[in-house]
Amino acid sequence: MATATVEGMPMQEAAPTPGPTPEAEPAQEPEPTLEWDWTGNVPLPHFSFFLNQYLPLYHVKKIQSASLETEIHEQLATLVKTADKSCELIGDVFEGWALPPVVVGKLEDSPRVHLMLVYNDMVCGDKEDDQHYFATVNTKDINSGYLRLITAEEGRFTAKYKDVIYISAKKMSEYCLQPAGVGGASSSEGPADLKTILSKQVVAFPHPKWPKKAEGWAKRERISGWPSQDMIKKIMLAGCHVVPWSHPQSKTKEIDWQYSFAVAERILMQSLTDIQRQCLMLLKIMYYESLSFPRILTPEHIKVLFLWECENIPQADWTDESLPSILLCLVDRILHAVIYGEIPHYFLGNTNVIDHIHEEFIFDLMPRISNVRQNPLQKLLDFSRLHTFPFWPRNTSWTQLIEPILADIESQQDDLQKGFINAILPASQTIAKCHIDEGRFEEGVETYRDLSQRFKDVLSRDIGSVLSNLTSVALSIEDLDISVGFHEYLAKTFSDDSRIASLKGNLGCMYHAKYHEVTTDEEKQQMATKTEATFQEAIASPGSSIATRTDYANFLCQTGKYEDAIPQLLQIIEGRKSQPSAGNMYTKEEYKTVDENIQREIDAHKQISAPSYVYSYYLLIACYVALGQAEDAKETLKEFEEAAYSLKDDAGYSLLGYSFVRVENYKSATVAFAKAVEINPKNELAMENELTNTALAMSLEDG
Repeated sequence: MATATVEGMPMQEAAPTPGPTPEAEPAQEPEPTLEWDWTGNVPLPHFSFFLNQYLPLYHVKKIQSASLETEIHEQLATLVKTADKSCELIGDVFEGWALPPVVVGKLEDSPRVHLMLVYNDMVCGDKEDDQHYFATVNTKDINSGYLRLITAEEGRFTAKYKDVIYISAKKMSEYCLQPAGVGGASSSEGPADLKTILSKQVVAFPHPKWPKKAEGWAKRERISGWPSQDMIKKIMLAGCHVVPWSHPQSKTKEIDWQYSFAVAERILMQSLTDIQRQCLMLLKIMYYESLSFPRILTPEHIKVLFLWECENIPQADWTDESLPSILLCLVDRILHAVIYGEIPHYFLGNTNVIDHIHEEFIFDLMPRISNVRQNPLQKLLDFSRLHTFPFWPRNTSWTQLIEPILADIESQQDDLQKGFINAILPASQTIAKCHIDEGRFEEGVETYRDLSQRFKDVLSRDIGSVLSNLTSVALSIEDLDISVGFHEYLAKTFSDDSRIASLKGNLGCMYHAKYHEVTTDEEKQQMATKTEATFQEAIASPGSSIATRTDYANFLCQTGKYEDAIPQLLQIIEGRKSQPSAGNMYTKEEYKTVDENIQREIDAHKQISAPSYVYSYYLLIACYVALGQAEDAKETLKEFEEAAYSLKDDAGYSLLGYSFVRVENYKSATVAFAKAVEINPKNELAMENELTNTALAMSLEDG
């Protein structure tokens, strides 16, 4: 196989001379230093890299609810057939911050889908609006954010309290959509199961006019400029709803209702950037690891604090680099809120959504939140011990995957470049390799894509193309089927990359290996055709190396197409001056694709590596011998001998020795193998070959 070129990591260039004095030495740019969060004892670049591997941004981008919403509405249309009712789909799935389903462990996430069954003809509003409503809102003598609905006449939905007729929250809750008549068995796969959706519904009445108590939301100043004025107007024109939920400490739960801004929240959440949603989902994971039991705080409380923070930080400032700082800042916000016992309602600013939490629970929460803040990386690792998302490596723990990063953090060094080379780069290689070995090719590619994009600017250097790094990983895969699949995936994904020729050449080598694995004549013919076509495509691609042409010639030789191989080999030898450093290396993965001499070298040294032109001489002589062209073989041997003595490489001398053996010139073979031993005295196979050929030469002389 063509050996992969390891792309260099150039040193930083000197900065321009700051002064006009021509004799002054150019000032060196200071080495980039690591920025640490000392409270959490974690360097931010390391944490940033880990966060995007742990919950990749490209997976966050995949969370789209539009198609799911259409699917659910189509199912609901069979139950809601009149204009007096409509359905609003709310909850974290449609807001874009639902965690992926876990494939290992159990996660008591908030309901992934809520259904709000809206009774459109039961409109509510304030008495001062001078409009005819189904019920009027009364907010006296009730907890902030809650209300009661007064009506003039008693009926099946009403309840009397202190001689006033109210709409009964308890009775109205019973008028939900029923799953009766829904055909088919209930599916357990995903939130689109209709019976599951109907079990998570809430009755709601429209409140078309924006509540007076929420007018401050529209008028307050926002540092970030989010939400925009247009979005605010859109939300206010849509109004809100009232739902039959009461304050936890209410003594009149039967008649208490609550303002619901769920539709407004859905609009706001759907306007967030992918990085904002990624941040909230990471915060949610931390919540489930350390704060969900006992259930004092809820994910909804976390979301409220998050929305407030979105008003403080412009969306343009939410970046890969700022993600760790913002995430940790949000943990600080949670701790601050718990210490002061207050989380202001996002729309009803004067309403404290945790005013019911007892002081004893507050004291229990504070050290746990503080522990999250002091050990953010560890908390995410702890979560991964009991849970596994489908896009995570299955056979290696996250602690093992980022072992170099943990070691670098332990050293508390502050050199960014050193941290990248010693920690982040090897961790990314391990993560990518685990993904690829388990067949998740997209995840493996995205690991390197993220690495390239994230650190190119930070280090002011090129860390190598994504394809070059991935090609190196691909060559290390031991499972042939996975290696072939990954090479095919790379060829499709990077079809326009300038380095595609090398990749296609490697894919040709993989197909050649597969050729020797299939058993039937038909399968062999199909694989041979596929292999040859791939090699020819690689050779025709811009930037093709003579190493790839050598691999192609080797394939032709191993399949008996000696006459086709000879022109290829002659072209390689003639063009060696243009690519003198091109080389070929064969390992145990390609054991069946080489002849018995090369197999012996692999058995002895685990691999054999030689310049492409040297290996081409070896193959060319094999072709001439196989075709009975003795004179051509003799002349080529002279050229090969001259090239090998000029190169002075033990592998080159060994290949020369094997070539002399082919023409039964054991004396010259002995000399070649002796030269290999002279260069590398530890080359036991060359020693053995020297002794064997010495004996053969002597026997011929005696004969």
